[in-house]
Amino acid sequence: MSKWSLLKTLSRFSIRKQLFIIYIPIIFLSTLFIGGNLVYDSTQQLRTSYQNLAITDAMRVRSIVFESTKNLTNMAELMATDTELRQLLGQKYEDEDAARSAINSYRYLDRTLSQDTSIYQLRIYTSNTSIPNYKYFQQLTPALAKTAWVQEALERPDAFWKTALPEEETTQLNLLTLYKRLPLPLSNETAILELKLDYNFLRNRINNSAYTDQLFLNEEPLFYSDNIGELGNPAIMPFEGSVNENQTTFIDREAKSRALVASSTLALGNDTDRIYIYAIDGQASKNLKNNLLKWSSILILVLLTTLILVIVFANFFAERVSRLQQAVYHASLEDYEFFSNIAGEDEISKISLDFHTIIQRIKANEEAIFQAQLNEQEFLNQQQQMEYNLLASQINPHFLFNTLETIRMTALKNQDREAADSIKLLSKSMRYTLDNEGRKITTLGEELRAMEIYTRIQKMRFGERVNLETVIQPDIDVDHLTVLPLLIQPLIENAISHGLEKLTRPGLITLTVTQAKGILKIQVQDNGVGLTTDDLERLRKRVEDKDLEDSRSIGLRNVNNRIKMYYGQNYGLKISSQLNVGTTVTLFLQAPTS
Repeated sequence: MSKWSLLKTLSRFSIRKQLFIIYIPIIFLSTLFIGGNLVYDSTQQLRTSYQNLAITDAMRVRSIVFESTKNLTNMAELMATDTELRQLLGQKYEDEDAARSAINSYRYLDRTLSQDTSIYQLRIYTSNTSIPNYKYFQQLTPALAKTAWVQEALERPDAFWKTALPEEETTQLNLLTLYKRLPLPLSNETAILELKLDYNFLRNRINNSAYTDQLFLNEEPLFYSDNIGELGNPAIMPFEGSVNENQTTFIDREAKSRALVASSTLALGNDTDRIYIYAIDGQASKNLKNNLLKWSSILILVLLTTLILVIVFANFFAERVSRLQQAVYHASLEDYEFFSNIAGEDEISKISLDFHTIIQRIKANEEAIFQAQLNEQEFLNQQQQMEYNLLASQINPHFLFNTLETIRMTALKNQDREAADSIKLLSKSMRYTLDNEGRKITTLGEELRAMEIYTRIQKMRFGERVNLETVIQPDIDVDHLTVLPLLIQPLIENAISHGLEKLTRPGLITLTVTQAKGILKIQVQDNGVGLTTDDLERLRKRVEDKDLEDSRSIGLRNVNNRIKMYYGQNYGLKISSQLNVGTTVTLFLQAPTS
């Protein structure tokens, strides 16, 4: 059928039917095709995104586990070649006291455990009967020597891993454990090293994402899970992927739910042991279903809305054509007042359409102008409200400073110079604090000058118990070096209130500023009462703690958190102290590059 034949056929129907015949199929088919493809593509993209994110988390966990196990492996290798340890294990001691003395003289294990938080337990099993069960050493009894892990350790030259604990251990956690026979070439004795990886160490590093992570060794039960109740149970699924590539899969869980599982694997340096890693997203499947339901519902809503609009428009257009026909009829009767704007230059349908278009454009322009006027008025109202709020926010500080200045002038008038100077210093200190509240950056010079003013105020209160000495590295230009504002004052305030306040002798605070290798170091040292070792350790823990409800040491904690948030986790605050000698607080900042 030719184009003209189709048009001629359509012309036999009314305009309302022509709209239904032509527009409804076109709108429905195009909307359904385009919308369906968009829904499918969005679901696939979202699915791929969830898979990539899960794989990324699995790789993140793999990196953490690699670092942790590599640390234990390196430690085992060092101990296997430690001459001092070999001598200790191979020597026969006269009595138990001699053996204990030799063990106490071997300091490597004490230093290692005090510095490395990843080790839950370190133990050396030895067949040397002259070495007692003391500290990290334990007798390799005949009953213990018959166990499977001891037999394997005696047969293997390399290190291997287990999660099952020795029979005498009682704990709910299957800790990842490294076993290695320590060679004693000059002795007939046997020694086996046991290193257990701390579960809480892994949990603190791994459990910081929205995924549930599971780890298991070889085909053994889980030795790590973010849900501690799953420990000792089988993993969510057996590992079937390639060791050289990461993969994801959806599996069915309880209560008819599905979970996205990303898997990875880590070889532990030998031919037998591997750690398998699962990153589990329990919400991915649900979110994909919700996404599909949402966009499918939108597509259906669009189709129904379009159908309704077409029906409404067809009725409206047919009614409008009817009115135009009446206008043409009145125009044919020379009733131009009824429809004067379309009187007789072109065909009636074109004149009517042009006239209607003009009217619609006029209405649209008027609506746009009116809306623009409303928007402009609303903008002016908002601007006036912002100016009013800004002015109101300045009233209280201005009133405070004006009042302080009035009091200072009154003190000068009464010849009380000390009170006037005190008020002036207080005003400067408060103005610096208010001006820098909310500011992101300031100069080191402004900070140091503010500290001098603050110290002078405190000196008026405490006298010779408060003295400040500032030492600045000669090549540092403090007026061009930028730092976070209000970092030093909490340190000075802490030194005065906790270090110098109870002194009976003259107190001194030394503020030292140095810069080297891209690090700006600001040190505040006092000669106050100092802290005991236990008090110092508690203070350090409170500073590093994230508990917002703990109000103790909040000033030092806020300074430490601000530094880490702005400069990074490699920077922060360090505290050292000695009882009856004094306390030193050091800030480590990233030095600005020129």
